[in-house]
Amino acid sequence: MSFEAPRFVRNLAWSLRHFGWVVAVCVLAGAAAPLLVAPTVRLYQADALVVARQLTVNAKVLPALAESVFADGAVATAVAKDPAVGGQTAGLVPDKVSVVTGPDSITMVVQVRDEDPGTAARLSDLAANAFATELNRAGAGVGAFSVQSKAVIPTAPLDVLSDRVRAGLGALAGLIVGLGLVALIAAVRRPCVTSGDVDSAVGVPLLGTVELPRAAPGVFLGARGVHGIATVTRWLASAPPGRLTLISEPSAEGMRHRIFVMVAIAMSRVRTVRLQARREVVEAVRQHVPRDTDGPAPRPRHEETGELMFIDGGSPFELVDPAATPAHVVAVAPLGISQRRLRSLALDYRSGGLVGVILVQRRLRLGRTSAVDSPRARAPRTRDLPAPEPEPA
Repeated sequence: MSFEAPRFVRNLAWSLRHFGWVVAVCVLAGAAAPLLVAPTVRLYQADALVVARQLTVNAKVLPALAESVFADGAVATAVAKDPAVGGQTAGLVPDKVSVVTGPDSITMVVQVRDEDPGTAARLSDLAANAFATELNRAGAGVGAFSVQSKAVIPTAPLDVLSDRVRAGLGALAGLIVGLGLVALIAAVRRPCVTSGDVDSAVGVPLLGTVELPRAAPGVFLGARGVHGIATVTRWLASAPPGRLTLISEPSAEGMRHRIFVMVAIAMSRVRTVRLQARREVVEAVRQHVPRDTDGPAPRPRHEETGELMFIDGGSPFELVDPAATPAHVVAVAPLGISQRRLRSLALDYRSGGLVGVILVQRRLRLGRTSAVDSPRARAPRTRDLPAPEPEPA
């Protein structure tokens, strides 16, 4: 029992393989941004305790009263007089100086945060004294307040996120952004990865996906061990007698030549095939195909024998009589080509002649690359290839 991933999953997987660098860049940028934009500052916090020695009002209103008095500006003005603050009261309360009150409690904690622990303790005592003075201004109708304990110079900084944690959170955010960008690229590009992509783009079937090993320019490898070439040959070998042409974009010409050589070799023992291609391409095929001991016999015209004329790179302006010579066209394109580019490639043949598409995936090949396989290697026989599928009625 086999399972095939949904179409959008395969498209996204292809986009991740080819645009993974986008995700990598986003992750690195996300990890570096917190360290560059917001450098780590070690803050120390000092606390001074203010208590109500006598409380006339209900204790439940004390928290709201304390916060109102603390924020009226008198405490900030008193703290701003310290040389460490420099008279700047903007944002002083509650960013740097704040008060914490508990419900139904007569205690209030004045907190000050600063990079220097001694300065934090000094400013905390200054703020606590100013706060107690302001509370006592309300008179005996509210209560009497005083500073019960002065601030102690802190020895440990506040718990802050370490650089490693901040970088990790930034990398996670970058990963999410990168994956979103790749998904957007896949949606806009609409790569052709599956048979459904090819069918929706040009309305013809995907004949197969060939995993092409890398080779130097002008080097033609044989069909042995190339994944997908047997599937492609199965389709092409079932073509009726006539002309079978491979086309591609100019940028994929070398890829098309290599596919032409492999398919020609694989079909050489399946049916009679005549080749029409560049000289070096035909010579590469001949090096793979074993010759008869008596030498090659003269061949009649393909129209007379019903053989297949296999053409590399035909022109859409070539005049062919379809009644006398059936002409079929197969497009060769790299795996992941956008649907728009594939439609443009097959535009001149979509009205007639285009029978399928071959997608090619380039693979790295380890070891030394030879120009041809062993000339003694036997070409695939008919029984080695899958049986051709019946043509639709």
